[in-house]
Amino acid sequence: MAVKIIVSDLDGTLMAPDHLTVAEATKTALLRAHDAGMRIAIATGRTLSFTANVTDQIPFVNYVICSNGACVYDRNNKEFIYSKLISPEETAEAVTLLNSLPIYYNIYLEGRIYVQKGSERFFVNPDMPSGFIEKFVASTVQCDDLLDSIKGKGAELIDVFAADPQVKNSVLDNFRSKGYEIASAAPGVNSAMAGGVNKGAALLGMCERLGITPDEAMAFGDAENDAPMLRIAGLSFAMANGTEPCKLAAKAIAPSNADDGVAQMINKYAF
Repeated sequence: MAVKIIVSDLDGTLMAPDHLTVAEATKTALLRAHDAGMRIAIATGRTLSFTANVTDQIPFVNYVICSNGACVYDRNNKEFIYSKLISPEETAEAVTLLNSLPIYYNIYLEGRIYVQKGSERFFVNPDMPSGFIEKFVASTVQCDDLLDSIKGKGAELIDVFAADPQVKNSVLDNFRSKGYEIASAAPGVNSAMAGGVNKGAALLGMCERLGITPDEAMAFGDAENDAPMLRIAGLSFAMANGTEPCKLAAKAIAPSNADDGVAQMINKYAF
């Protein structure tokens, strides 16, 4: 079946190992697919504002699935076409809990990253390049009182970073008891979203809106949070550098992101 949409994760997949750069080979392959009539989407755990450095490099991207599927943004019409959020009440309850614990966390809300000032003392780098961490920190909204700053608003996603295992597990158990979807995009980072939110559900909804079937989608990923999307897409690839659950969910294995695996598979199978 002909490929009508290409959907790729970012970090560990589409991006080079520095998490900042889209390789020239990947840009060229994606543009070739776009010019041939295929829609291009990125699917990421990042919130919308933190994808700008990517779409600046590949400005022809049509859609952004962000916050692990909590929102879908149509770049052509400049509007969100889907969102499923944690309720404002539950978001406030989660922030109150997290503020009482020795743990670093952030809240993705309205396309931005909110952080409680002072919580950075609990931050542990989950094996990310320093340049990427610096860019991440620069993109955050630092709040004197995070609870007040987000009052009445629902979160797209809550990220909980590496911490004492007992503390983190108690937080995640609390989130699971409320029916939140839990996923991980990188070692040491766990994300909580509203129940039923994942990249696969977002891809299904996007295909339905576009009048195409998931069998006409080509998808790429490297981590646990990509697995639902890879199971659904008709042609799906886990990166050679990916996790075992991701590889088990995919139809095939692509070369690593360091070897421009996305570009290689697009050039070989999309046309």
